[in-house]
Amino acid sequence: MDNKSTYDAIIIGAGISGLVCGSYLVKSGMKVLIVEQHSKPGGYCSSFRRKGFKFDAAAHSFGSYRNGGFVKKTLSDLGIDKTIEVKRYDPIDIVVTPDFKILFYNNINDTLSNLRKVFPDEINNINNFFNYLISIKKSELIKLRNSTFQDILSSFFHDNKLIQSISLPIFGYVGLPPSLMHAFTAISVFTEWVFDGGYYIAGGMQTLPDAFDKYIKQNKGIILYNSLVKKIICNNNKVVGIQLDNNKIFKSKYIISACDISQTFINLLGERLAGKNIVRKLNSMQPSLSAFIIYLGIDKYFKELPPLGSNIWFLPYYNLDQFYNNIVDCSFDKAGIFKIRVSPEGKTITAFINVAYNSTTFWEQNKKRMTIEFINRIAKLIPNLKKHIVYFDSATPQTLQKYTFNRNGAAFGW
Repeated sequence: MDNKSTYDAIIIGAGISGLVCGSYLVKSGMKVLIVEQHSKPGGYCSSFRRKGFKFDAAAHSFGSYRNGGFVKKTLSDLGIDKTIEVKRYDPIDIVVTPDFKILFYNNINDTLSNLRKVFPDEINNINNFFNYLISIKKSELIKLRNSTFQDILSSFFHDNKLIQSISLPIFGYVGLPPSLMHAFTAISVFTEWVFDGGYYIAGGMQTLPDAFDKYIKQNKGIILYNSLVKKIICNNNKVVGIQLDNNKIFKSKYIISACDISQTFINLLGERLAGKNIVRKLNSMQPSLSAFIIYLGIDKYFKELPPLGSNIWFLPYYNLDQFYNNIVDCSFDKAGIFKIRVSPEGKTITAFINVAYNSTTFWEQNKKRMTIEFINRIAKLIPNLKKHIVYFDSATPQTLQKYTFNRNGAAFGW
């Protein structure tokens, strides 16, 4: 095989994880090939244009960009932080309930002040909880291996409304209620994405993967788009390369699969190489929830819009377990909880609700109805919205699966 088809490492997938991996490898001097089935990089961290409007496909903000944060460190290591403009919006998250609003600000003291005002009977508990989150060390989280986030919250708070409302953004980032969410995961998300969230790339989220793309190519890496990996080639139980769907072969002794785990073991390796036990286990496992996403283009900014760039979470009742069960049962009309975000430019609105995958037939039959119902639900909370909508579209779990190959359109992995 000629040297042009041989690489030090081959990465399958040009989502953010594949791009970060590829960037560090080319930085070290390795000859790297990244293969991506879509026409552009980013996966869920991408943008698209429709009728003159620019929408972020799924990811619409990020966290951990403080000095010492892992996203900041990554972009600084590669010098990408100097090629992009990062803005931060305040408040980061707003949780709206029938009884109150709670706001998560950039300044943690402002967040604490708001929570104390809304829950005066829990002031000491609020202080203790936040001090716990701020002071806990990563090494100490191993002690929580058998604990849920509900266990942690219940050890601090008595008021269920407080527990449910501060858990909602974490549910939105993980896809599980606190009773099913591992304490380690919840605390990590809270500290990295709620305390230190609200960051956004000027120009839209597509700017970030495009910056990685540019860095990789500047350092002699190669990215093949519109290219589907058919299988990972092995010889004597060692990887030796990949084969594309057009039968072209690329050789490397290091294959990094930055894609869905079931794609890797079931489709690309297959049962003979992966082993029956691995395949059986993967087939028995359940991916995370997916999402139903609404994209709205509006004719102009109007005063009833919520703060630009903030995540607005609507919590009509204080029971995230029931919300989760309704989603799993595909009773979306009963779920009720959703999130919206008005773009920093004030030209588009993106709205999300967690959903189960269901079936292609279900979404073909219900997509239009659910889109209209979702818009009506949003319009009840944003007066005069409908008369400003000039474009709308929606994405189902099948849409997410199509563009990322994530099993069942999983939004949060496994």
